[in-house]
Amino acid sequence: MAARRSAAVTLALLVGVVASGLGCGATARQRPRWPDAPVHLRDDADRGAAIDKLWVMPLGPERDRARTAIASATAQRIADALEDERPFAAARLLVDLTAMWQQDPLAIGHGLAAQAPLLFELRREFARTGALESAVQVLAVLAEVDPQQRAAHLAELDEVLAFADELARAENGEHAGRAQPIALIQPTVVLLPLPWLVDRYVALLVERQVVISRLIDQQGASLELVRAHQDILATSRRIAIALSRAGRVGEIHRHLSRVKGLGSDRQLSIRAEVVADQPTADAFLELAAELRTHEHAPDPGAALAVGLAGLARFPDDPSLLASAGGDARAVGRIDQAIELYEAALRGSAEVDTAIALRLGKLYADRIGRLASNGRPAAATSAWRGVLRFTGGAARVRPHMVWQQAAAIAETALGKGLASQGLIEPGRSALTASLERAPSIDAYESLATLDIQLDQFASAYRWATTGMALVGTTSTGERYRKAKLERLAGDALRHAGKPKHAAAAYLDSLRSWASLGETKALPRSIAAERFLEMGRGLYWLGDPARAVEHIMTGVEHDPEAAALTATAVAFLIETDHYRDALDACHRGLGEQASSELYKVYTSLWILAEGKRLGEPPDRLAYEYLAGRRGDLWYELLARAATGRITFDVLRAAATTGPRQGELAFYGAVLGLDPAAATAGGRRKLLQQAIDARIVFDAEYDLARRYLAAP
Repeated sequence: MAARRSAAVTLALLVGVVASGLGCGATARQRPRWPDAPVHLRDDADRGAAIDKLWVMPLGPERDRARTAIASATAQRIADALEDERPFAAARLLVDLTAMWQQDPLAIGHGLAAQAPLLFELRREFARTGALESAVQVLAVLAEVDPQQRAAHLAELDEVLAFADELARAENGEHAGRAQPIALIQPTVVLLPLPWLVDRYVALLVERQVVISRLIDQQGASLELVRAHQDILATSRRIAIALSRAGRVGEIHRHLSRVKGLGSDRQLSIRAEVVADQPTADAFLELAAELRTHEHAPDPGAALAVGLAGLARFPDDPSLLASAGGDARAVGRIDQAIELYEAALRGSAEVDTAIALRLGKLYADRIGRLASNGRPAAATSAWRGVLRFTGGAARVRPHMVWQQAAAIAETALGKGLASQGLIEPGRSALTASLERAPSIDAYESLATLDIQLDQFASAYRWATTGMALVGTTSTGERYRKAKLERLAGDALRHAGKPKHAAAAYLDSLRSWASLGETKALPRSIAAERFLEMGRGLYWLGDPARAVEHIMTGVEHDPEAAALTATAVAFLIETDHYRDALDACHRGLGEQASSELYKVYTSLWILAEGKRLGEPPDRLAYEYLAGRRGDLWYELLARAATGRITFDVLRAAATTGPRQGELAFYGAVLGLDPAAATAGGRRKLLQQAIDARIVFDAEYDLARRYLAAP
């Protein structure tokens, strides 16, 4: 199963959407025309993409209107979380809501005025649960939103900080003061650098540094003192971060000059002094680099703020543009990073191949996001934009890197289109990307696609050709090779060559093992390794160890909702319902996990339980029964729990892949009246297969159920 699922799960089919944009002369087979899914800001993925666009919109009425719409949708999600008694989710959404005013914090009072009742409700909830950090955040926002009661909100903020201070003193002694107020204010300062809050934060940092430095000079550093003020060594850096994010770069040196001894940072102070006295482009570059690269407190967001301050003075400086683009990329702003990188490459006398390749990856991220959100036509339009930029750049400064960048983006287009059921144009884009520049990602995608379409010989060729291009020197190379070897094993197994398949699976297991100790790997990679090794072990005839590995992967990265969903689907497909149930329950218990994945894994569990004659799983059913709203996956949850009719669900199935899911769940959950007979159920399962959403679990499950007696 592909770890794909946009939060909308609205996948669309088009007529020949790619033929005119690929540059390879391929003609797509005519297919039914379906519109791109509309943007729905209650959807997490759509809302995230809309927020991403804010960062490239200039301040003004148009941006305010867009932000107001996003804020309204976010507020609705917060209200849902509160009603569902999920304060953790409400706090996380409040962070998203607040951060939209990062560039113009003083505008939040007007911007969130309509949400004042919800903010008051959040204040009560955080007070009830003792979520002090979130309480500080909502009180700071209320001080702006509710100016008539500003003094009362600030007094309550003081009470929260004083309470935290008392707790710290009780635990670590009298000299532990100021540490907790600083820690509680810091997240809000980073998200919403209100002038008064930044001033208070900086004053606390400086005051704390003076007092603690004097104490240490006089009495030495006790264990309690160190435990309470373990971040004091980053005092100068914390000050610089707060002022940078507040757009007050010129003030950094003045404040840092007050920090003497413990917590001072000579190099940072020098960089800040140069910006204050001689604000050249290089001065901004060096200060940004200093904030970006610190061993213990790196902050690309602060570095980005410095870069943008420099660009306000030197808007065409290629080095500043490239620096800011890298920082925008580091904080996850795709559209802003693309805009900055494109400007940097246009203005550079030489072709910076590293930036061009990063730009290709960003293009791929944007195209993949559009496709996975159910908008293949928009993804194709974005691809044409890639061709325009790379083609124009190649004419001005010829270099092979432009073809490489375009190939990265075209691979994403192919994967995205194929994931929507657009198999022919997706395959055309993937093969065309290989003509531009070889890509392991493209070979892996083509192999996966052909396995799903029962084209095992070509799938094996794609996998082995990709393997031939991959070395074994780096961890990254061995990681890619392990995945390709598993795909080669799958192709051989399906082709009826068990001995050759076993050899390929063993090679994959060796490659995964060669990545090193689990504790040395990123958590997501370590979890994926357990899952992939479990798959290999299963097909090597060791189901017990396979399940053990898969469950370890789920436990190792419980927030990785896509991985948990992949595990649940695989366990169902291999007749391990009880283990799938366990994995599903673990996912449902993870607060930070995606609601969308929880809905789908719950639906799969109910479907498999129904097939096996088991009673509906209580946790899965209750989770679905708690979903509301009119997003597609919410409608599926409501239909599965009898809260809307099948006719209502059918009316919402306005895209091809939605209709595929309609047929699948209509069959396996008995939602469609046609599923009352064995023949009707089989017809519905065939319709689900014919939708060709080949990277989705429903496709594999439909084929499995249809093949069952």
